Amino acid sequence: MSEKIRGILLGIVREEIGAMTKDAKEEIRQLVRAELLPVLRSAVRESIAEELESAVFESELTVKEETEKKAVTVAASESGAAASEIRGLYLYGIADSNAQTELGAIGIEGNEVYTIPYNGLSAIVHKCPLQPYNSDDEEAVKGWVKTHQNVLDVAEAKFGTVIPFSFDMIIKPGDNTNAEAALKKWISEELNSLMEKMAKIRGKKEYGVQIYYIPSVMSDKIVDENEAVRRIKEELNTKGPGAAYMYKQKLESAIKEEMESRMDTHFKEFYARIKKQVDDIKVEKTKSTDEKDMQMFMNLSCLIAEDRYKALGAELEQINKAEAFSVRFTGPWPAYSFV
Repeated sequence: MSEKIRGILLGIVREEIGAMTKDAKEEIRQLVRAELLPVLRSAVRESIAEELESAVFESELTVKEETEKKAVTVAASESGAAASEIRGLYLYGIADSNAQTELGAIGIEGNEVYTIPYNGLSAIVHKCPLQPYNSDDEEAVKGWVKTHQNVLDVAEAKFGTVIPFSFDMIIKPGDNTNAEAALKKWISEELNSLMEKMAKIRGKKEYGVQIYYIPSVMSDKIVDENEAVRRIKEELNTKGPGAAYMYKQKLESAIKEEMESRMDTHFKEFYARIKKQVDDIKVEKTKSTDEKDMQMFMNLSCLIAEDRYKALGAELEQINKAEAFSVRFTGPWPAYSFV
């Protein structure tokens, strides 16, 4: 095919395509106008409406949330303020006095300590939250307890006799009363008992007496002084390995039996001697000691008139001189064990 003919054919094709496209464009334009545009306009309107509705909802929600947050904050603030106004009273003890007295900022965490007089007695207190004094810091707790004891010492120096209360005694408000009213109500209900305890400890102090013995020294004394035990030990020294083991067990059993008998005798003897020097006495549970060569066998709390403790000290000094024994004498303390 010649180039001239090809050019003529291409021209015809272009003209036909152009005419077809023109007709198609017109048909498409009519179709879009008639059917598609209304649908598109509707979709656009719905989309705009949804966006507007969503925006309004989110705005309302934001306003609502902010309002609720403000309400909660205000409520929490008011609740916190109300809670901070509700106070308890930390009770150190009851003094043999009927006077309102300021003792100064000597309380736990530097709180002001003062007395509340009622019915012839005075409660030694400081204002405090209702929660107990709790801490995982052992040193902090030791400091609180030491301060508690110091307040009692100050109070005893000022008032003479004080019924001590243990650490962390907190008086809480009643249903329709504050903590001070609740405290006075309790004192009124317990007045007879408090007065009896006050009379019992008035002019007296508590002292601790612990008596230890040295088991190794006591065992040697038993071997030297007990004929039956000494005979077993002598026989042990003549036996071969097999029989020696049996005799060793026999010796230990004999020493233990004699030791228990002697310690029971010593306990009764020492108790009687000490009891003569005190106004009241209580036997406490024995405790372990860090000294491996010593063992506590007597632990006493003694209530003593202030002018008699020297006599008790002299008696304990005599016991301390006894072979294999050691005495620890501590105090004076508030009369915790007797109230």
